[in-house]
Amino acid sequence: MSKKFLLAALAGLLVLGGCTSMPQEPIAMQPAVLEKPETRVGVALAVLPKVDTYFPGASCLVCYAAASAANMTLTTHTQKLPTGDIAQIKDDVAALLRRKGYRPVLLPATFDVKKLPSGDGAPNKPPYDFSALGRQYGIDKLIVIQFTQIGIARNYSDYFPTGIPQGTVYGTGYMVDLADNTYDWYQPIKEVRNAAGVWDEPPDYPGLTNAYFQAVEGARDAVLKPFSK
Repeated sequence: MSKKFLLAALAGLLVLGGCTSMPQEPIAMQPAVLEKPETRVGVALAVLPKVDTYFPGASCLVCYAAASAANMTLTTHTQKLPTGDIAQIKDDVAALLRRKGYRPVLLPATFDVKKLPSGDGAPNKPPYDFSALGRQYGIDKLIVIQFTQIGIARNYSDYFPTGIPQGTVYGTGYMVDLADNTYDWYQPIKEVRNAAGVWDEPPDYPGLTNAYFQAVEGARDAVLKPFSK
């Protein structure tokens, strides 16, 4: 096994791992939050992860490397899947805000949440401090769409698959009140779709490809629905 392959496998484990903390509970969008068109609203789409395959449960370096090798053809196909419908979501949110009478400010495509200062860790507050963006962009509230996983996932138990691959899109949509750095809205996104019929049809995997697009559409609906009312 090459050094490059081992490093890639280790990177995959790091993506799946990380620190654990109490998950933020969903916060429903209240009608009063967007009742004043004079409120200055920004919209940001955080830098997207690349479309890829994921193997949760392949919990050791060699296990993950074996899973990656066994699914190499699927990974090659998955990494070619488009993200245009996800990349468009910032503009779609902005269009819905304009229908409500707002003049949204779109943050740059290079927006990276992880480059912000850390928050204070209080309940119903983001882990990062967004408040300086209010002064920078002249906004009162910021809508953030942030994806952490886009692609195809297959569950493993160490070396062995425990299920079929599935189209997956994970992330969050949230609105931050920049006056006090608290959530006005918080929506976890976890869209998982199975292929209809046979999934193992290399090299184009039509069933899994369709499942991927269904997961993308489900993620879009989760983000856009609160602004469509």
